[in-house]
Amino acid sequence: MNNLLITLVVLTISASGYFFITVSKAGLDNNSLSENEVKDQFTKVPDLPSISTGSEPVLIKSVRTNQDNEKQSQHSKVDDFGSITYQLSDSSFMTQLALDTDVKMSINGVVNRVRLEQTFTNPTNDWVEGVYRFPVPEDAAVDQMKMKIGDRTIIGKIQEVEQARKTYNKAKALGQKTALVESQRPNLFTTNVANIPPGGTIKVAIEYQQTVQRDQNQFSVRFPMVIGDRFTPGRDISTPVSPGAVASNTHLVKDASQVVSLTDNRVDRPVKINIDFNPGFAVSQVNGSYHDIYVQNQDDHRKTIHLAKDQSVQADRDFELTWTTTSKEESELAVFTQKKGEDHYVLLMAKPAVQNELDHDSIPREVIFIIDSSGSMDGSSMEQARKALKQAIHRLKATDRFNVIDFDDRFTPLFKEAMPAIKLNKKRGVNFANRLDANGGTMPLNAIQFAFGSRDRKSERYLRQIVFLTDGQVSNEQQILREVKSNIQQDRFFSIGIGSAPNSFLMKKLAQYGKGAFTYIGKVAEVESKMTELFKKLESPVLINNKVTFANHIYAEQGGLMVPDIYDSQYVSLIYKMDSLPKEVTFSGLELNKSFSKTISINNKFNAVGLDVLWAKRRIENLMDEYINTSDSKKRADIKDRIIKLGLENHLVTKFTALVAVDVTPSRPGDETLVSKPVAKKVKAPNTATNSELSILVGLLLLIISVFVRRLRTK
Repeated sequence: MNNLLITLVVLTISASGYFFITVSKAGLDNNSLSENEVKDQFTKVPDLPSISTGSEPVLIKSVRTNQDNEKQSQHSKVDDFGSITYQLSDSSFMTQLALDTDVKMSINGVVNRVRLEQTFTNPTNDWVEGVYRFPVPEDAAVDQMKMKIGDRTIIGKIQEVEQARKTYNKAKALGQKTALVESQRPNLFTTNVANIPPGGTIKVAIEYQQTVQRDQNQFSVRFPMVIGDRFTPGRDISTPVSPGAVASNTHLVKDASQVVSLTDNRVDRPVKINIDFNPGFAVSQVNGSYHDIYVQNQDDHRKTIHLAKDQSVQADRDFELTWTTTSKEESELAVFTQKKGEDHYVLLMAKPAVQNELDHDSIPREVIFIIDSSGSMDGSSMEQARKALKQAIHRLKATDRFNVIDFDDRFTPLFKEAMPAIKLNKKRGVNFANRLDANGGTMPLNAIQFAFGSRDRKSERYLRQIVFLTDGQVSNEQQILREVKSNIQQDRFFSIGIGSAPNSFLMKKLAQYGKGAFTYIGKVAEVESKMTELFKKLESPVLINNKVTFANHIYAEQGGLMVPDIYDSQYVSLIYKMDSLPKEVTFSGLELNKSFSKTISINNKFNAVGLDVLWAKRRIENLMDEYINTSDSKKRADIKDRIIKLGLENHLVTKFTALVAVDVTPSRPGDETLVSKPVAKKVKAPNTATNSELSILVGLLLLIISVFVRRLRTK
């Protein structure tokens, strides 16, 4: 039998996202590596390959090739509910709750109202509490929550967050069905659902609204469906035990346990999306950027949209809907109004026409590219970033200066300081980009500090722009944002969100603090077009240091206090609370370092709903910026009170307010124990595996096989 050697290699993926490798020998003694014996060789499961190759405008099909579903091992089993059962190392079992998501959007003009319903199904014999972290758009104003139990619906109430937790925990202890919705980040929420009976189902629906985005004549909304695995820097500190916590807090991210989610690619997380689409004007094209959609015309302007063939998709990549107006004209100003009580709410979408033709060659630029090559960028995200960086370098003029800074858990600059963009230096930059390989942790802070610290006396003669390419999968957003806000000076900061599910809160806020612009690149096929659009903005700063004013007799309170710079083709969205409607608006700022002022008459106004909620959301966002960036305890307490007041008055979920719903009828018998279960999310859309990943896997397998061959030979 010693002449016959059959080696069986079994790859088993664990609930923690690691894989075990078991090697057994047939015909001998069936020795095998145990889980403990290979723990030192654990490797994170690489993203499964998939390719996204664009969309066709017919029945709006987004074409991509998907990897076959991963085979299940003897260590886990997926049941008919879509939940997953794990066999743990002590031979016990853990079953994931099943979760279905149903999304209904109503797009009317410039406002998108969204209803997000999550159905929690308990396939176990225990009474359970489900804890699920999920993404929302960073500008979502979440103002409603309903809990459905059979035919009954319980309306959620807004409370201060500590009171809401007490309400929830009391109901949980009494055996009452209850739900709690909290905000951990502007784009990351948590739903807790307690006392789901064995075999039972509870539905929790939240509602929010957001503003439609506009760039030139293209409009868009984005619905995030997955939270990427976020890197958390710092040393572990004491972490309170709480349902759903799968990570420790650190001295740099004191709430890491509340933002890091359990991840498993095998869980079934289906999402259905249906859209009532009424943009208020004729459109020439409607597209789903990353998903197949079916569009049915109701009349000249109104359409219904759903995923092609009414199928659900897995929650592993963001959904984006774009549409284009048939009109070729671009208005300088669009005005939307709402009257509520004595107050008027006014939303301006503006792009003032400049008075002078810009000479782009007369504006020398110093461009600092910061590129993320950490492990979360592995696959096509890294390919997208490399391609985008090389395209940007090729476009630089000889009168420009540039540098490239690569980072993972360390950083490496191409040059010690920015160098002229001559052919030789550009070639060095391209070669630098070609050598980038994704691995390590996501720690951009030192790279950003280096970018600010590398200013020299020559920099004063250039328009200095920092371009940040990353998926933004970090937990220490506030530390990074404080750095940019404190040191931006006259630089401009542009962010490019890379991959299927970038951290949009971080991306947009960096661009806001840096008075720049942001863009998303979700697939390799988008790189050229998206980067070309961004180049136009980089090369064409139109109006900077802007102000917006109305007639002196009008009291106007802006939702956010900052008026951004205006770039080529870019519309800015501003919202105000006023005591009367204005007849005109004046924009002032600098155009090519010359004073600019233009008054635009408001001839047409469009009625809208929900502007009061959007105004409150932006006001709260601005107050949160003040809260985070001040160390004065008295000032922080005052700001917190103002945020709570706005949240309670407008029924909005904030950092300090939450929605809670309680079914007052007890359902769990007093002698039954409640089991808390974190609900796993899908791995973000897999991207294409890199050669380095395959090499690691093959090398590790060959290493283990060689160990066993050597053992056999020595016997």
